[in-house]
Amino acid sequence: MAYVHPTHARAAQRSLGVLGVGLAGVLALWWLPTRWAAGLAHYLPLHLALETASIVAAVLVFAVAWLTPERSAAANTRILGCCFLGVAVLDFTHMLSYLGMPDFITPSSPEKAIDFWIAARLLAALGMLTAVLLPWRVRPGLSPGLLLLAVGAYVGLAHALFLPRPEWAPRTFIPGQGLTGLKIGIEIGLVLLFAASAALLLRRMRAPCGFDAPALFGAAGLMALSELFFTMYAQVTDLYNLAGHLYKIAAHALLFRALVVDGIRRPYAALERSRHELADNSARLADERQRLESILAGTRAGTWEWNVQTGATIFNARWAEMLGYRLDELEPLSIDTWRRFAHPDDLADSDAAVRRHLRGETPYYEHETRMRHRAGHWIHVQDRGVLRTHTADGAPEWMFGTHIDITDRYRAEQERAGALKRLRQLSESVPGVLFECRVEDDGKVSFPYVGRQIEALIGCRAEEAEHDAAAFYARLHPDDGARVRDEIRHARHGMHDWNASFRVVHPLYGERRIRGEARCQPRTDGVGEWFGYLQDETGTHRDQERLRLGARVFDASQEGILVTDAAVRIVDMNPAMEALSGHAKASLLGRNPRELGSGRHDAAFFAEMYASLARDGRWQGEIWNRHASGEIYVVKASMSTVLDESGRIEHYVGVFTDISALTAQRDHFSSLANFDALTGLPNRRLLDDRLQQAVGNARRGKPLVVCMLDLDGFKPVNDSVGHAEGDRLLVELAQRMQHILRAGETLARLGGDEFVLLLVDGDFRPALERVLEVTRAPVALSGGRFARVTASIGASAYRHGVEDGAQLLREADQALYRAKRAGRNRWVMFAPEAAAGVETPPA
Repeated sequence: MAYVHPTHARAAQRSLGVLGVGLAGVLALWWLPTRWAAGLAHYLPLHLALETASIVAAVLVFAVAWLTPERSAAANTRILGCCFLGVAVLDFTHMLSYLGMPDFITPSSPEKAIDFWIAARLLAALGMLTAVLLPWRVRPGLSPGLLLLAVGAYVGLAHALFLPRPEWAPRTFIPGQGLTGLKIGIEIGLVLLFAASAALLLRRMRAPCGFDAPALFGAAGLMALSELFFTMYAQVTDLYNLAGHLYKIAAHALLFRALVVDGIRRPYAALERSRHELADNSARLADERQRLESILAGTRAGTWEWNVQTGATIFNARWAEMLGYRLDELEPLSIDTWRRFAHPDDLADSDAAVRRHLRGETPYYEHETRMRHRAGHWIHVQDRGVLRTHTADGAPEWMFGTHIDITDRYRAEQERAGALKRLRQLSESVPGVLFECRVEDDGKVSFPYVGRQIEALIGCRAEEAEHDAAAFYARLHPDDGARVRDEIRHARHGMHDWNASFRVVHPLYGERRIRGEARCQPRTDGVGEWFGYLQDETGTHRDQERLRLGARVFDASQEGILVTDAAVRIVDMNPAMEALSGHAKASLLGRNPRELGSGRHDAAFFAEMYASLARDGRWQGEIWNRHASGEIYVVKASMSTVLDESGRIEHYVGVFTDISALTAQRDHFSSLANFDALTGLPNRRLLDDRLQQAVGNARRGKPLVVCMLDLDGFKPVNDSVGHAEGDRLLVELAQRMQHILRAGETLARLGGDEFVLLLVDGDFRPALERVLEVTRAPVALSGGRFARVTASIGASAYRHGVEDGAQLLREADQALYRAKRAGRNRWVMFAPEAAAGVETPPA
């Protein structure tokens, strides 16, 4: 039993006991003589009685499985029930076909009865195994009708095979000899099927199950033992046959018990548990209701319950008492009862708050409402509630809430607000910020009152400091924070006056210097209170600090800074500017900054610069200057104007950064991005840019011819002399072709031995001939060797209708192809008729 879960232990013991007794019976009948029961086994009525009992048990199994409510019946139960209805029908036909029974369609015989017996046992074994293999749960999609139809088809097929022609079935029994090997093999197969079901059930019993697994385990085991008897008898009427029938009846009874537990007892037990739980819950709810009513009575809160759909409303006695009434005086009660007492000016806001809550926009409904008392005055009520239930279609239904009389609190708040208002008016009329500071026994600091000017003074709102001084402390300068805290603790410890000077960091205005003084007034409970003021002391101190800081920054800056007056005369410069220009400050004072120039900028450049300064107050750009040593360098300049109080220019300030190295690096990267690394010619990227510009000029009437050039015979030369010499050849030819081009024309290398020429002279033929001529000339290689190649050129001239440069390149490539086909070492002009197959002869 170590392998059985405790929930099955007791029932499993019973089932194992039954199987133990059954196995003992098998052994006893095997070893003991059975001649004493031979007459009993030959008694036909006994066989009929046993089969009838077995059939009744099988029908009961079906009835329980079929009548169990669908919502609680596992599909496994349905499978077993339908299968055992088929077993009952087949056992009935088996009984009618038994030896000694009247003819049933065909004469009764042992083999006819055995055939229906085997069909019934096979259906029982397969049904049991299927039910055990499937997870034990409700399957709404499984149709009981389809199951019955399937079982009926199986039963009908068995009758169709065994009734009309029983002799067609294989031999299972030979009178005088006993069972055939086929019959014994089938019975052993059935034993194995039932044993497999029992083994699976035993494995399932290791964990809790939702069905009576021990009873099913016993039934499967008894069916297996029953089938053992039917492998041993020599006559269909001997004692082994009789014992097999008795075991079958016991197995059916156990199966019936399992399904009764699963379909009837278990749901009934669950119903009983639910009934007891409901009773317990009801009692607990009654106690909870009584407890809540006691709590509500202690809170003096009026309660209300409102049906949003019908308007029905329930109030408690306290609700009516707040208004000076008894509850029965207000009946009949409805939502209109509340609306009758509510102030008309508050109803719109209250209704809006209710609608927001019903739409789910707020977690609960809350509103402060005035209600008319019986005596005629208005009381203030805090109205709160929440929606708790919905109708079947999802509409809001019942809301529950409370009304609490807050009239006294409202009046106290109004009086306090009035006193605070008067105090604030007084405090805002004096310089500085008046405050009350409170320090608790545990060291907590707060400002129960502080003037609103505190926000302008240090950057925290008065409300932030009322309950906790954290917002005030957060504004203290990091270098002064610890000192100010220590001074406050020291004043609290000695209960003496406090005065201090410290810095704060305003979020908008930066650092400020504050002076604070307060007089201590100890309270009887030991809490210290200080009343005083804070005053801005920044003034001249800040201005002086700013001047000193500006001077230090001016001198320490790594950028060159130069200051001129409105007449553009140098009045100051920092050490970095002296190092940048190579001139001492004393030698440049009173002189114009243009004396530092390199001469590369004309008068228009400086005119535009000063115009931008006058218009925008700033200018940025690059200026080429000359160092005192004569070296030219480039600076990034940022100019700005300084205005006087009347808005007129008082000074010009320039900040200069040496970017000579950056400019050189930028030019180097530009060359790498736009020029071929081997030949130095423009690459495809620069070619695209120049081709786009040339097409734009051609559209304005300027000539343009795009040529694709490919070297003839370059690959054999490159392969024979090596890539290094091939590169030498390409560089030499590129220089030759570049040398003969005119200004404004472009020679670009696409890659390998492919080049593109952009010719902008109307008479392009001489240029192409010169290109062919220079490429034909031998090229000297290393080692005294020479190489000779030629060129094929395809050309396309810009004309009306050309879409873009890409079209000219495609047309030049087509013409290049025709030049190759025409014998190479020539140029061919693209023409529309050539595209149709007519080649233009080379010039």
